[in-house]
Amino acid sequence: MKTIKIALFALAGSLVVSCSDLDLSPRDKAASGSWFQTAEQFELNLNALLHHTYWPMERNEWTSGNQTELDMLTDDGQNRNSPGRFLIDGVNSDFPLSVRMWDITYTGINRCNKIITELRKHEGRIEQARYDRIMANARFYRACFYARIMIHFGDPVVVPEDMDMDSEQGRESAYELTRSDMWTVLPDILKEFDDVAPILPVSYGGEIERATRGAAYGMKARFALHFASIRKWDSVERGGFGDDDPAEAEKLFKEARDAAWNCMQLNAYTLHSDFGQLFRNATKHSPEGIFNIPRSKALSNDSKYQYLGGQACTAKLPRLSGAPTCTTCLPSWYLLCAFLDDQGKPIDESTVYDPHKPFEHRDPRCTYTIVEHGTQHLGVIFDPHFDRDKVYSAREGTEVVNNDSRSYKIQGTSNQYASYNGLVLKKHVDEDWLAPFEPENDKLILRYADVLLMYAEAKIELNEIDDTVLDAMNQVRARAYKAAVTATSDYPAITERSQDKLRTILRIERRMEFAFENLRLYDIWRWRIAEKVLNRPWIGLPKKDEKLQRAYIDNGMWFHGAVPEIDEDGCMDFMAPVAKGAADFFNSNAYAQVLAECKFVAPKSYLWPLPTTTMQVMKNIKENNPGY
Repeated sequence: MKTIKIALFALAGSLVVSCSDLDLSPRDKAASGSWFQTAEQFELNLNALLHHTYWPMERNEWTSGNQTELDMLTDDGQNRNSPGRFLIDGVNSDFPLSVRMWDITYTGINRCNKIITELRKHEGRIEQARYDRIMANARFYRACFYARIMIHFGDPVVVPEDMDMDSEQGRESAYELTRSDMWTVLPDILKEFDDVAPILPVSYGGEIERATRGAAYGMKARFALHFASIRKWDSVERGGFGDDDPAEAEKLFKEARDAAWNCMQLNAYTLHSDFGQLFRNATKHSPEGIFNIPRSKALSNDSKYQYLGGQACTAKLPRLSGAPTCTTCLPSWYLLCAFLDDQGKPIDESTVYDPHKPFEHRDPRCTYTIVEHGTQHLGVIFDPHFDRDKVYSAREGTEVVNNDSRSYKIQGTSNQYASYNGLVLKKHVDEDWLAPFEPENDKLILRYADVLLMYAEAKIELNEIDDTVLDAMNQVRARAYKAAVTATSDYPAITERSQDKLRTILRIERRMEFAFENLRLYDIWRWRIAEKVLNRPWIGLPKKDEKLQRAYIDNGMWFHGAVPEIDEDGCMDFMAPVAKGAADFFNSNAYAQVLAECKFVAPKSYLWPLPTTTMQVMKNIKENNPGY
């Protein structure tokens, strides 16, 4: 097993990805035919497809350590007071995330095609079960890559499987390709998952992380649900492209339902017993993981992509962690206010929620995700209160200057970059993230909780609401409370059977469960609510100014002086009238401050642009995506 892992990281660490075109000829050691002679070599090429750059989510997995992660393109995250290009309608064809996503995904597609075509030359010479498993893995990864292209870019360029990218003729032919309508390609992609699922093993045993039968069912459910949602919600009247089609939506929801159910019926996965522990650096190979990629500094071959180095780590840490360039990846007030109370109600309907104590009486996932004020985090009390100019540090055994508060009471600039909204991320982060700031958390691409909620969502949209829907949702919620799903007095069990109300509950449940797992972007895209939730300002605390901060404290506004209205999608608009409390708390700049304005243009921004260099070399692609 160790040999396999070392080979994976050594081979994958040599990847050099072109950013100049469609990247139809991946430049890496595994590209030549001499690497496709034995079963072991084919296995090594499969291992290379698990290189983290093929599945980019974090900052250091793009072209630069200064690029953002996917959750920071949503209403869940906030970067001090500086929205990235995506959040101010500043994206064009040189957008680094777009270029990288396009190039690395097509590099993956072409590697899969190479494995498949070369493997066919050895049929009958490689033991059949192993041959089938290698083939199924390559087809699985390729289907995932094509689906990702369609999610981010719409119509894909379908690369013929036997197009030889090692030859000049093959490469020249590739530049003659054009885009195909994604709705005609989608059935073939979903069928790939159906075809490979029976071939793939339910489990490999040991530590091997590759495609399994459950991963095939689960990823099919994810992609079928994504495009089913677009078919349902993308109408011209709602500001979309006009891709809505009720009949196709129903068909795709059924495919998502059935694929998720098939995954559930494998009985191969269970929810991790402790939600908070699931995301810790030391938690490996959780029974909840369906498609994971391990990280390892020791086995990285010095590849920065194989662990969370640089700002992928430090941006999520508070000032007193000792990390440089920290507190730039913040949970937003929108996310804080989205968590239900511990009675299962939105905060605007709650009888127990107190905005002055926003972490009390909340769904436990609130304090698993965001550091509760006044509690120890990474060995230091985290408290951004303006009157707390010192806090206790267990690491030093004494009180230290509270650089996690932007309080006017602290002289100088040591606290200048404390969290601008008083929030710091807790999910994923633990003591192992401290110096040398190179954590190794498993990358959880697909976990069982997602399959349960995808099943429930598909059934809700089909209006097939039955006990299996409630049981799937309650399994996820009960786990957050460390309760058995049958112990309904120990957690706020879901009993609602109205389609509209269950849809709202489901959307809130997904937001609470998957915050900062890089799924929120895809949810707000497919539900076609991004133009609503991303055309709202970032809100935070007053700057380091005695007059502003004293008014905030002395007028009883800490931490929040009002409760916002929560809508049918579990979202809020701080500029709208409040449900309770000071009417001018959020929207007057007297207390809470507008830190930045955001802009999302629909339907344009529901797709990313094709890279300029791709447009230049692919002469049969005449137009970019609408608006670019």
